[in-house]
Amino acid sequence: MKIISFEGFEYSGKSTQIKLLKAYLKKNKIKSTFTREPGGFKQLEKIRKIILDSNFDNLTLILFFFASRFALLSQLKSNDLIFFDRFFDSTFAYQKYTAKDKNLILNLINQIDKKFIPKVTFYFKINKNTLSQRKKAVGERNNFDKKYYNQFSRIQKNYEEIGKMNLSNRKFVIIDANKDKEEIHNNILTNLKKWKLIK
Repeated sequence: MKIISFEGFEYSGKSTQIKLLKAYLKKNKIKSTFTREPGGFKQLEKIRKIILDSNFDNLTLILFFFASRFALLSQLKSNDLIFFDRFFDSTFAYQKYTAKDKNLILNLINQIDKKFIPKVTFYFKINKNTLSQRKKAVGERNNFDKKYYNQFSRIQKNYEEIGKMNLSNRKFVIIDANKDKEEIHNNILTNLKKWKLIK
């Protein structure tokens, strides 16, 4: 099992790159599975809707995210490449406000079986101006967009912090999300080939 995760702020272009990657893998007959967090299968998609439209306190959100995460991981049976649209980095980035939050989140990450730790995480780093332009064009999608948009700097710092941690030797690749989508797509393919995840 080889897991690759896509991380970053809303409107950073993750969804676009996942679509491009899906098309590439299908064209080249490379077996793969795509999932997302929160969600991933029918029951968890119901939980996803509840979470994204909720006003839960931060501790409740941390526990909800990890409960959903462990439920999803327990269902993964594929030996193919598995791509995650968000994983535990998102919980760290969005839900870490205090040292207490940090310790809880890291302790829960440590409960994840090592086989589920991504081989590579692509972090889509975007500047605030580009983010604002894309948000204006697309519009807010849920309560999370409203709540966290003004916490851009904190979330970005948290992503960079967890990216420097040694988590089972996973590779944390920073993608310049301000660039052209085709350039980003080619960068992702180059890295997947570099780490021998695709040929």
